[in-house]
Amino acid sequence: MWVAREKRMATSYYDTMLNGTQSRAGEGDVMEPDLGDPRILLRDDVLDDPRMFHDVLRSKAPVWQIPGQDTFLVSDPVLIREAVRRPADFSSNLVSILHDDGTGCPATFAMARFGDPVHVLSTADQPLHARHRKLLQSHLSPATVAGLEPAITRIVTEHLDAVIEAGEVDFVATFGDLVPARTVCELIGLPPQDAPWLVSTVSVLGALLDGVTKKAEMGPPVEAAMDLLAYIEARVDEAVAAPPTERSGLLGVFAEGIGAGTVDRGEARDMLLVLVSAGSETTASLLATAIETLARDPELQERLRRDPARIPGAIEDILRADGPFQFHYRATPRDTTLGGVPIPANSRVLLMWAAANRPAPDGVDDEPADAVDRGPAPHFAFGKGLHFCIGAPVARLEARIALEQLLARTTSVALTPGRLPTRRPSIFIRRHATLPITVTPD
Repeated sequence: MWVAREKRMATSYYDTMLNGTQSRAGEGDVMEPDLGDPRILLRDDVLDDPRMFHDVLRSKAPVWQIPGQDTFLVSDPVLIREAVRRPADFSSNLVSILHDDGTGCPATFAMARFGDPVHVLSTADQPLHARHRKLLQSHLSPATVAGLEPAITRIVTEHLDAVIEAGEVDFVATFGDLVPARTVCELIGLPPQDAPWLVSTVSVLGALLDGVTKKAEMGPPVEAAMDLLAYIEARVDEAVAAPPTERSGLLGVFAEGIGAGTVDRGEARDMLLVLVSAGSETTASLLATAIETLARDPELQERLRRDPARIPGAIEDILRADGPFQFHYRATPRDTTLGGVPIPANSRVLLMWAAANRPAPDGVDDEPADAVDRGPAPHFAFGKGLHFCIGAPVARLEARIALEQLLARTTSVALTPGRLPTRRPSIFIRRHATLPITVTPD
């Protein structure tokens, strides 16, 4: 599986992460990606560090068709904004995904038909998406999520105690994976002791979307998805059967919605699957990336220790420079065009958030005409438009509390000598597999 393909990352990966500029990756010493090569998306060097590939897409092919396939990568921010405003042409339904055909070339793996009930929340189109989002929006607003701060602080403190006591740990295993899973349990109303099982199950399930998984290897992630669905379905049934006074978290919200007829059990189960998997993986990615960024930049550590009020801004910089999601899928129900490029019906369209966050090519103005469109932060790390990540306030809160506590309780956070971090190969989400760090307590 994916563990065998972990790659050690070069020490220059975060060379200019937070200094206000972003250099072009590998200038002068790496061969420019060949857009005529259909295997480029799954090439090891691109998986390790996709920045140069993204820059080439931005400058040479803002709508790039994988040679010989009906798969299109959209990297230009203006065109991405246009695509999300045209849901009739670019459906959010997860109709098909990419996998490794066994030769390192991406191939199509069918998921579900347009309009299938399995498409919920982030993969649902209107008007279904609006109904799903309305059910959850008030419970995941920044104001409501702020009420989770005491619980998240307790979770962070518990796991940070283990980091501080050990001094030298794999941050991913000790903290980075467990804190988001525990937070998801708190948010949804799941037993906190189930968090380790959720971490392992979501990890296996993630291979479905990694893009590097071969068709013959799809069995375990599909089984993991079914296991997680069965687990969630059982928790939904328990919540529905429980008296309203004994319900908690989003399980209580869904149980109430089921009783009122605003959502059915299948929708509730599938939406919770999205919240559990995305909520775990996204924040785990952000936490590990943030900690590695700090470990590689002692001056940044000290600035944030002296002035913790700057931590939220640093988190936004990290999201912009190396956010969790590389893209999200769209599908074309009919023939269409984007940026002058014809896109046939039933094509896959990858909205490349990470590429859109890269510096614009020389002479290109990619600022939106309406500044409100950019939202509260000038990046695409949490998507754009109607499907902007509904859990973004939770991820931001977790990251802020984690960084505040870690910096307050240490005088140094450093990468462990001789043990470089590794990442899980994926075209979809930037995830650490390991992050060995050494901390010096305050």
